[in-house]
Amino acid sequence: MLSLARGLLVLRAFEAEPRLSVSRAAALTGLPRPAARRCLYTLERLGYLAAEHGEWRLRPLLLTLARAYLTSTRFAEAAQPHLDALRDTVGESCSIGVLQGGDVVYVARSETRRILSIALQVGSRLPAYCTSMGRVLLAALPAEAREAALAGAPFPARTPFTRTGAAELRAELERVAAQGHCVIDQELEPGLRSIAVPVRDPAGRVVAALNVGVAANRAGAADLVARILPQLLRTAAELRELADLPA
Repeated sequence: MLSLARGLLVLRAFEAEPRLSVSRAAALTGLPRPAARRCLYTLERLGYLAAEHGEWRLRPLLLTLARAYLTSTRFAEAAQPHLDALRDTVGESCSIGVLQGGDVVYVARSETRRILSIALQVGSRLPAYCTSMGRVLLAALPAEAREAALAGAPFPARTPFTRTGAAELRAELERVAAQGHCVIDQELEPGLRSIAVPVRDPAGRVVAALNVGVAANRAGAADLVARILPQLLRTAAELRELADLPA
């Protein structure tokens, strides 16, 4: 079991960097170099990694593990028709995400045919601090957990508009918690706006977030609130009865 734990630790290190040498894997995981080397070699032999010039990268076989989880996710499965209906109503791509560490992980998505420069799909991860779903989920945390999430500030600025400091993010999260939705205006990527609301379970606990993303040249921030927020709230209410299904 120790070997399994170490192997999973090495796989998680690829979230930080797409290619790892033995020394870099050891540094990111805290494992001794011989242990990191054995894990990389074993994962390569099993087909999960490929070696190139003394570095390793992930191979597509790893997607089978994610697929096994995704196909067993009853909530995402049950939510998909509602997500598709929301997409058709507002004419924009929409997603459901959950909080994992400092990231939002996409568990369901319904896309339009428009192409955005950020390629998003189920399993994609984005920083919580500068995304609409992320801020909705951070705002729902207890005060102590919210402060822990802000401990890494200042965060990297993704655009000139990104809020990065702890004080401004703390104030923004308080505002999001009070108003029940979040609008992000080009903080993740220039030319991209999004709006998100919480998804609650029957007991009222926030278990996920639901968002719609639009190109900035098609809708202003005020338009998101006026035109899309009512549809988001309606869909979130529909999802409430599904949110007690296993995630």
